[in-house]
Amino acid sequence: MTTTTTTTTKLICPECQHENESERIYCHSCGARLDRSAVRVQKEPVDDTRKRVKKMFDPHRAKIRILLFAISKLLLGACAVAILIQMVLPPDVPAPAKTMALASQIRFDLENMSTKRQPAQVQYTEEQANAFLSNTLRTKQTALDKPLLEFKRALVAFGESSCTVRTERSLFGYPLYTGCTYGASLAEGNLIVTNKGGSIGRLKIHPKIAQFMGILFADVWSALERDIKLVTRLGGMEFHDKNVVLTAPAP
Repeated sequence: MTTTTTTTTKLICPECQHENESERIYCHSCGARLDRSAVRVQKEPVDDTRKRVKKMFDPHRAKIRILLFAISKLLLGACAVAILIQMVLPPDVPAPAKTMALASQIRFDLENMSTKRQPAQVQYTEEQANAFLSNTLRTKQTALDKPLLEFKRALVAFGESSCTVRTERSLFGYPLYTGCTYGASLAEGNLIVTNKGGSIGRLKIHPKIAQFMGILFADVWSALERDIKLVTRLGGMEFHDKNVVLTAPAP
């Protein structure tokens, strides 16, 4: 037994391109009114029509779609929470550096090496470098503080051929850490820096994204401008595990 039924192979929404059943007047996806001029009349078996209409209004399919949508939202929410937790968790960093007599000597070493080429080479540990940063930036506290963000400290960590720079700031008393890892070298009075990645809290940031994080350290670089200029006048700089070696320029 057959019946004359309005059918079409596809009834495509002109707005969102969703494929709709031929019986629909409005798009099932976006609600836009469908162009039914493309619908043609052809004979279709009654059983096929019943099956097609039943499938279109099957409540189980609607429940499955709702369930999948809910699961997707739950997964996205869980991912967002996990990322947020990683961003606020503090990384493994040393305790604030204590004031060291050697810290104030580092700048004098840099000046003597860049002008008098003496001493020929010096080596500093992370602890010494962080004490130097603490002493230098303490007097720049006002310039480093931002609205709602209180500057606490900057610190470095040395690895083979790399140096990680981190800042600790405080938001309503809660510490927030941002960091970037650099490969750095000196060549003809220029400091050549390569971004190797970054982090926010414990969340790792890809180098292609981390290269835009420099703005987060702009105030620190400005506060250390004098010392950075002294370093660029040196002959060489090598990073090793837990220490850095500076070499005076050649005569």
